[in-house]
Amino acid sequence: MTRILLQSFKPSLVILGIFVALFCRSTTAQPMQTVYFDQYLEKRNSAGGGSAWVFEQFCPVSKSLIARRVLESYGSMFVAKESVNVPTTCVQKGEGQVLAFQKKASRSQMDIRGVRIDLQSAAAQALQQSIDEAATLNLAITPFDGSIAGGRSYGDTLMLWNSRVFPGLSYWTRQGKLNSVDVEELGKLDLEKKVEKILEWESRGIYFSTDRSRSILTSTAPPGTSQHLALIAFDVVECWDPQVRAILNRNGWFQTVIDDPGHFTYLGVPETELPSRGLLAVAKGSYLYWIPNLPPTAASPQPTN
Repeated sequence: MTRILLQSFKPSLVILGIFVALFCRSTTAQPMQTVYFDQYLEKRNSAGGGSAWVFEQFCPVSKSLIARRVLESYGSMFVAKESVNVPTTCVQKGEGQVLAFQKKASRSQMDIRGVRIDLQSAAAQALQQSIDEAATLNLAITPFDGSIAGGRSYGDTLMLWNSRVFPGLSYWTRQGKLNSVDVEELGKLDLEKKVEKILEWESRGIYFSTDRSRSILTSTAPPGTSQHLALIAFDVVECWDPQVRAILNRNGWFQTVIDDPGHFTYLGVPETELPSRGLLAVAKGSYLYWIPNLPPTAASPQPTN
């Protein structure tokens, strides 16, 4: 009986297949092409003419382990909509450079349940719209860990970095993975070399996240690299709620740091536009993270001594 039915439908299926093929051919000029993160940035930053924009000057990923890892972990912010101010380098050098950037940004302060949050004005407006929309559904959008849920100072990021590093050093020393000489030598290094050394240890399984099972970069950013310094990041208590995530997404806020589900970044464009801006969707657990779609490389740069 099944064979007879399939045979009777065969001419109709053929006609339908021809129609679909013709329709697709007429409406699709060419197949969708992958847009890599560096390609998008080069096109975007060269659009105004003038001197050529060089990706390696913005972020020397071929030479610096820190630059490569920072871009992989936090680079999504650099493709935010054009009205958003973003740093001109993937690693800001010291407090002075951070302050100079933040002074140029249009900023707004919000009060969310008694917590003062500092963000770029466009991000603050979109967050307030999210909060108002959530309220109509009897949902809350609450800052995680006080005012540092939003914009941060360079000092804030240094404090958070040390709050992961020092307990990690004590833990791994007790475990016998590090010794007093390792800790002493780390203390003699400048900040950049300290970060490199931490990443080198993590490549051997000596992790510095709060639970010691993941990279420190899933827990906090090296000083000078946090999206919070750009005033377009916000940490959300209710990140577990799919309705809250959907509301934030509709208003241009997206999860962009894998294994940090509470962290949202204001990109300010519809989700459908993110792939054309060089971002890649990565699903992990029940969360969807938008990260830089970097071209494959033979090998990442290695830390130097």
